[in-house]
Amino acid sequence: MSAPAQSAGSAIRFEGIGKRFPGVIALQGVDLDLRRGEIHALIGENGAGKSTLIKILAGVVSPDDGVIRVSGRVVSISSPKDAHRLGISLVPQDALMVPELSIGRNILLGLESATARRGALSRSEREMIEAAMTKVGAAFDVEAPAKSLGVPELRLAQIARALLQSTDIMVLDEPTAVLSEPDADHLLERLDRLRSEGRAILYVTHRLSEVMRLADRTTILRDGRQVGVFKRGEITRDEMVRLIAREVHAPKPRTSDDSSKDTETAIPKIPRLVVRGLSARHRFADVDMVADAGRIVGIAGVQGSGHGALLRAIGGLDPVDGGRIEVDGERLPNGSVRRAVQRGVLTVPADRRGAAIVPALSVRSNLAISNRIRARARRWGLRSHAAEREMTKSYINDLAIRPRSTEIPIASLSGGNQQKAALARVLEGSASVLLIEEPTQGVDVSARSEIHGLLKRVARGTGCTVVIATSEFEELIDLAEDIHIMRSGRLVKHLPGSTATYHKILESALP
Repeated sequence: MSAPAQSAGSAIRFEGIGKRFPGVIALQGVDLDLRRGEIHALIGENGAGKSTLIKILAGVVSPDDGVIRVSGRVVSISSPKDAHRLGISLVPQDALMVPELSIGRNILLGLESATARRGALSRSEREMIEAAMTKVGAAFDVEAPAKSLGVPELRLAQIARALLQSTDIMVLDEPTAVLSEPDADHLLERLDRLRSEGRAILYVTHRLSEVMRLADRTTILRDGRQVGVFKRGEITRDEMVRLIAREVHAPKPRTSDDSSKDTETAIPKIPRLVVRGLSARHRFADVDMVADAGRIVGIAGVQGSGHGALLRAIGGLDPVDGGRIEVDGERLPNGSVRRAVQRGVLTVPADRRGAAIVPALSVRSNLAISNRIRARARRWGLRSHAAEREMTKSYINDLAIRPRSTEIPIASLSGGNQQKAALARVLEGSASVLLIEEPTQGVDVSARSEIHGLLKRVARGTGCTVVIATSEFEELIDLAEDIHIMRSGRLVKHLPGSTATYHKILESALP
């Protein structure tokens, strides 16, 4: 069979790209043609395959099937070095910098000559960086420490770095996700200028308003498959939403003899958590929310909406600029993890390995690390290993944590079992408010079901208020009694769990 004809002006073309991971088909038969002088949007919900496609472009992973052509020539991109050699640069979602180095030195990191100094920039280096910064509209001092700059400046520095690599193909992953509207507008104007210079730009985003405004063509992925490629003006926003949304089967209606519902009605509906006017610069603004005791409340949002930052701020992990948080009528000082924990506000962050567990320690030590552990395990300020083992065994049995050893390093457990262990520590802490971010991220179907059941038991069995921040909208259906939808840093809609549908959530969540 002959290969598809190469499009005029094509910079890079994917033909029939497929990628499989254990138990998952990430991409299947995907075609993508990125042309010079165009901004090509790539959209789809979480898990649609966007990240895998980006990683293939960047040389981080290799496809299992298909062909990649650059300027009509079949190529192999097996490493980031190959991608750079082929003129491909990636501006990642996170603004990764070395905080102590100057922003100029960060821009040049890995691109320096062998004789470059570690400290101040040379005159030629400075001139080169300033020329790239002028192209992207950046006006900050190249000698300023990276840690002194805000996210908008760091994002522009990332793009300036891509320009210095003399690349024709730029891949931008959610470049405006954490930017304010004026900063995002400024960045989009710069991308428009780069397009006019003949660059081929792949623009990955959840912001459909930017797609409608900026993209010459748009490719939509769903469940690892390409469901359409559209020129500007060929598709409306509502049609995009319908194509992005996968089919989700409605859950079985709750019946009057549902034991979990009976347990729920036995808990008085008393406001447990009250949030008023909570704001944090560049992340979220004027958030008002009330969550009753014994209820599961969802905060749904796409990447960059601020839903995770809001959860961490309520738990005292992230600073805020204003507003108030109350638990059982008592105001908590903003930004105080210690005071939040004392009032029983416990957080399970999305980054399990980085923040929710201590990988080098055993399961027992992870569960015992909290100072809210049962009294008999802490007598006279000393640890009782026997009591810790007894406590850990009870959670291993109750939560079906596998393997069943109390002393195995927690890092050796699967993702789902690590998450259950992190939840066990919270249960041992007798949380009055449990804040959990992306509770089933990266876990299999069986573990997901077990974790959902556990969260229901926590809320309806103990009266704990459970607040879930997630971009996996499907898991909030039939789990949360109340669902708040967050978009661009604001709560824009509230849905009762009984009437929420996947499409309703997605339609309000997309900017």
